[in-house]
Amino acid sequence: MLNKNIFFDLDGTLIDVKVRLYNLFVELAPQNQFSLDEYWEIKRNRVDQANLLSKYFGYSESQIVEFKKMWLSKIEDKERLMLDVPFSKSGLLLRKLSRNNCLYIVSNRQDKDLAVEQINSYGWTVYIKEILVTMQKTSKLFLIKENVKTTKEDVFIGDTGEDMLTGQKLGAKTIGVASGFLNKNILSEYNPNLIVDNIEEIYKKSIVLL
Repeated sequence: MLNKNIFFDLDGTLIDVKVRLYNLFVELAPQNQFSLDEYWEIKRNRVDQANLLSKYFGYSESQIVEFKKMWLSKIEDKERLMLDVPFSKSGLLLRKLSRNNCLYIVSNRQDKDLAVEQINSYGWTVYIKEILVTMQKTSKLFLIKENVKTTKEDVFIGDTGEDMLTGQKLGAKTIGVASGFLNKNILSEYNPNLIVDNIEEIYKKSIVLL
């Protein structure tokens, strides 16, 4: 008998997308002077793209709208996705947990086919019951509620405030992973049950919530 549902966010949780996003930012904002680390230090302090462009580069509202349009049209190009790298132990953790639990990947990606193709390229599909992708048309919460019968024993693992709130609204336990879009201090504001540095920590310590 399977124990529980475990929901994983994809970008920033199971895979490192920092290079892909930074490279596109540099392409679309060539005046950028931030290094990759500097850019992500700003982002991980909950500064969104619009505020970053406005505060540091003086972009107008219309320029921000155009930037976002170009960003969405390019960010999931198949060639760009090849820059993503699975975090250490992501695959091993999925394999381990799939033995006694139902695993789901829940992503805000636009293109489900490319997301599935990428996940399959890592050999993870065999561990996942279902890949849920909002395609920027709905929320993770709605998508899960429409497709999965959840219980209070379930766990949501992600790297954003949305992930933590989604898990909480489902009545699930939440684990914040500080390897993606938010640092530990910001993640703590969303009151997850646990915060870890990365997926590897969950694997090595056999986190009790799991």
